[in-house]
Amino acid sequence: MTRMDTTPLVDHNPRGIFDRNTRGRSLEPVPVRIERDRIRFFAQVLGETDPIYHRLEAAKAAGHPDLPAPPSFFVVVEAVANEERQRRGLPIFQDLVRCDFRYLLHGDERYFYHGPMYAGDEVELSTTVVDFYDKKGGAMEFVTSESRIVHPTRGVLVRARRTLLHRLPDAGAVA
Repeated sequence: MTRMDTTPLVDHNPRGIFDRNTRGRSLEPVPVRIERDRIRFFAQVLGETDPIYHRLEAAKAAGHPDLPAPPSFFVVVEAVANEERQRRGLPIFQDLVRCDFRYLLHGDERYFYHGPMYAGDEVELSTTVVDFYDKKGGAMEFVTSESRIVHPTRGVLVRARRTLLHRLPDAGAVA
């Protein structure tokens, strides 16, 4: 894990929970193999009926080298990467920035697609803590991250930018 920005942190929310000293830090990239069965299962869960997500012959007939992953498959890659991080004793993003699930909410999520993922691909997922900020007079604190799925020869396939937030307890409440 590295921290790109060594500037001392000046913004601080005294009620905040997030570890703002993690701004600029990147989690070590973790390898993930894209598996056909995971693509099939995920497509089934989504209700995706296009045969390119279920049958190799259909995918190849459509010009794909193997089953393509549905666009929202990023979440599966992230889950597999988190399992691998935990297996290796490495932190996941939520632990790094000190998410408190009692107060954690999902803020925003945007995906940028640069190329398809296919069954059999070996990719790496990396995540960087981009920023922290407050709203509502410090009653809400936010963290923004950027994750990238990178293929060794095709480069960046997906970028995800996410914002999580803590709706902080009242100053007098016991946390």
